[in-house]
Amino acid sequence: MELDIESSKPIYTIEVASQIVGVGQRMLREYEKAGFIKPARINSQRRYSQNDIQFIKNVRFYLEEVGMTITALKVFYLATPCWEIKQCGQVKCPAYHNCTEKCWEAIKNHDNCDVRTCKGCPIYLVKQANMDLKIFQGKAIGPKCFRE
Repeated sequence: MELDIESSKPIYTIEVASQIVGVGQRMLREYEKAGFIKPARINSQRRYSQNDIQFIKNVRFYLEEVGMTITALKVFYLATPCWEIKQCGQVKCPAYHNCTEKCWEAIKNHDNCDVRTCKGCPIYLVKQANMDLKIFQGKAIGPKCFRE
């Protein structure tokens, strides 16, 4: 799941987005309410970007294929480094295998990354909305962050 500014443009209405990802409009609103997505608002209407579509597919995978609950998925997003969830494979990215910094902090001054794409990322949104939770107090705990 590679993020870029071009893919961040809000172009899809809620009707089109729901058709693309195969869920109802109500479910998209539920994902937004849960804090997994934050579509742009243009003239009071939700508009989804290609990045939003990819994130919705990621959320659906964990909820439907893996069988997680919304609460479990939030905890998973809080406890796991973004590069492990997204499987981006960008080994030159300073956030990749970085277990001490939040990804949006690690990429601030990196040429190939644009921090503006973080603002719509469900991992960023969940972490920003749940900063006070105890699980967020400390380092990421994904499997690749364990010391052997």
